[in-house]
Amino acid sequence: MACFLDWTKLLYFDTQLRHAFIMPFTSDEIALLSSRTAFDLKFQATEKLKTLMGGIRDTYLKLVEPDKLLAPPETDFKRGQIAKGENYEGYPYVMLDFPKFYGRNDIFTYRTMFWYGNYFIFSVILSGSSLQRYHARLEEHYDDLAAKHLNLAKDDLWDWREHATIPIIAENRDDILNLLERLPFLKITRHLSPDALADESGVLHAAAEFYKATEFITRL
Repeated sequence: MACFLDWTKLLYFDTQLRHAFIMPFTSDEIALLSSRTAFDLKFQATEKLKTLMGGIRDTYLKLVEPDKLLAPPETDFKRGQIAKGENYEGYPYVMLDFPKFYGRNDIFTYRTMFWYGNYFIFSVILSGSSLQRYHARLEEHYDDLAAKHLNLAKDDLWDWREHATIPIIAENRDDILNLLERLPFLKITRHLSPDALADESGVLHAAAEFYKATEFITRL
């Protein structure tokens, strides 16, 4: 027996179903969507962040000594990459990778990221064939790191929330060294409040201090 479909009824049902899942806009949402101010401000702030990331790259460029670092030979020590996105855990971001290397097995990267509504983050991300050497250098100089207001990522390499880290402080030494034994990467971070952006020179100084505090881990 042939089967005939009533397309009129199907289309009506589909329309009713879609209407049932449409949530009405709130007055706050309509006010936001009706005003250009918020979008203009975001665009201006993003451009300033990109310029600031360029300044951080230039700061690192003055400090980095590639021939003294245990880094993959293909590591980018000259240009780096500035990028932006609209949705990390629901919020936009602007980031800089410099110095930078991402390979199939090895990572050697300093990532700086501003995560809108959350933090300004400095980080160094290391993995691969030299990981045990990096771990040994961290353990050797743990006391120096413990005075620098730094954190260690606990589980997920790409989780940028501060509570996904453990402070590198004297009383956490045993926990951190045990953690390093099971992690296939080493990621050290420093989180600043967005208020830090009020002092651009202070952010550049913080970038230099972060690099100098962590660079010895990758020394030959």
